[in-house]
Amino acid sequence: MPLALGLMSGTSIDGVDAAVCDISYKGGRIRIKILAAAKSAYGARLRKRILSLNDINSPGEQICRLNVEVAEVFARAALKVLKSPALKGKKPEYIGSHGQTVFHLPKLGASLQIGDGSVIAARSGIKTWFDFRSADLALGGQGAPLAPVIHLPLFMDQKTGVGVVNIGGIANVTHIPAGAARLNKLTAYDTGPGCMVMDMWARKMGAGDFDRNGSIASKGAIDKTLLKRMLSHPYFRARPPKSTGRETFGESFLKWAGLAGKAVASRDVMATLTELTAQTITDEIGKLNKRGRKTGRIVLCGGGALNGYLVKRIKAHCRIEVAPSDALGIDCKLVEPALMALLAFYAEKGVALDLSKLTGSKKPVLLGKLAPVPCGQ
Repeated sequence: MPLALGLMSGTSIDGVDAAVCDISYKGGRIRIKILAAAKSAYGARLRKRILSLNDINSPGEQICRLNVEVAEVFARAALKVLKSPALKGKKPEYIGSHGQTVFHLPKLGASLQIGDGSVIAARSGIKTWFDFRSADLALGGQGAPLAPVIHLPLFMDQKTGVGVVNIGGIANVTHIPAGAARLNKLTAYDTGPGCMVMDMWARKMGAGDFDRNGSIASKGAIDKTLLKRMLSHPYFRARPPKSTGRETFGESFLKWAGLAGKAVASRDVMATLTELTAQTITDEIGKLNKRGRKTGRIVLCGGGALNGYLVKRIKAHCRIEVAPSDALGIDCKLVEPALMALLAFYAEKGVALDLSKLTGSKKPVLLGKLAPVPCGQ
């Protein structure tokens, strides 16, 4: 069967994850096997420049330059995973690349991911599908979340409803009813911040790029007044379909919450920001239950699933099973690159996806743009 290579960098902006997948369609179901994986990190300078694009007045020249520079990192991730002994000389027929999100403005029908697919195709010698959000936005969708497309085949259970929570920079939830076979049976949307606000606070503390395993938060005390203030943010009251990004939960959110001059120990802020992520995730699980979307198991994936303290706080708010996707045999950090491989598979086959219940798009949509391998390669 054809192999597909997926490339993914999320709102945490820490680098690019690559996964080569064997994808087949048997007995009416998509089957996915991850064969090899690799990661290429962004350098500190490039990461800082990507973050600077969050400024609405960022110059077009920088966006153009970064569109190529980011693509070079994606291409390096592709070339790195292609050298994996697990492939034994096999080569993917196509690549699916998410690119790096720098702006997500769904109310305006816009979302920008940089990392030119043509550069990836030229460097790898493999045709590349990219820009998977624009077509959905053009049809009235939010352009996100797309994660349910991979959550369904990986985590559907015949006997119980499953809530799949991807915790990257932003957190999103996918509810999969027991025995669901189609995307239009699912409910999915962004719950709010994942690791983004915690990562920002870790950098402000000079403690690195993130709170490893929640060690800082675990030593702090939750500031209930601050938590109440943050939970009053309008996004948490909005009804799905909805999606968000750094524009809402970046530096502007910390300023809105009054953290700039708040006299409180840094580790207490970290504990409170961690609690915000945990509570907004579990609040949405509760809302889904009230709407008849019963959840018997929560599966965690994304980098946030590796934060032991965050997972502990999520469990503290739940009375149901909570487990990382690793417990089901799927590396929590490889779910999204596998998604990109699957989206490329669908694009290659010309399969339109019904995302109406997920993103709010008005009709089934063909996602992705194709960058062919340059002539002569």
